[in-house]
Amino acid sequence: MTHRLELSVPRSVQLAEQLPVSSVYSRDGMGTEEQSAAERRLLLAFAPLHRSALGEACGIVCGVALAAATLFLVLRSGHREPNLGLLSEFFWGYSISWRGVLIGLFWGWATGFSIGWGFAVLRNAVVWIWLTVIRSRAEMDEYSDFLDHL
Repeated sequence: MTHRLELSVPRSVQLAEQLPVSSVYSRDGMGTEEQSAAERRLLLAFAPLHRSALGEACGIVCGVALAAATLFLVLRSGHREPNLGLLSEFFWGYSISWRGVLIGLFWGWATGFSIGWGFAVLRNAVVWIWLTVIRSRAEMDEYSDFLDHL
């Protein structure tokens, strides 16, 4: 009994074989499908972060973490953690108590939101400046010999 191995060619390759070479490949030798996939990956890599979404995510994580730490100490009820209690110096109304769990949730959310929102703003500004510098350098390189041809 012999088995035949058949290779199937994807439909995109079959269609690409029917097109002229100039329409399938760009100047850099990359196919149009590969080029558009590469462009999509680059656009995703340099896409701006959504400030509110990152702030909410960081706020929820920080708020729940602080509330959980406070709840753990309240349920343990024997030993008071002096380091976590120091947060009462910064967060008005916070204490290691049942009321402190809710207040810690609020203050943790507010602090996390501020940090996440600020990080998104700073990252977006740095990426924008960086891309502007790269684009202006590329334009200067492109037009550097402009006056030589006049």
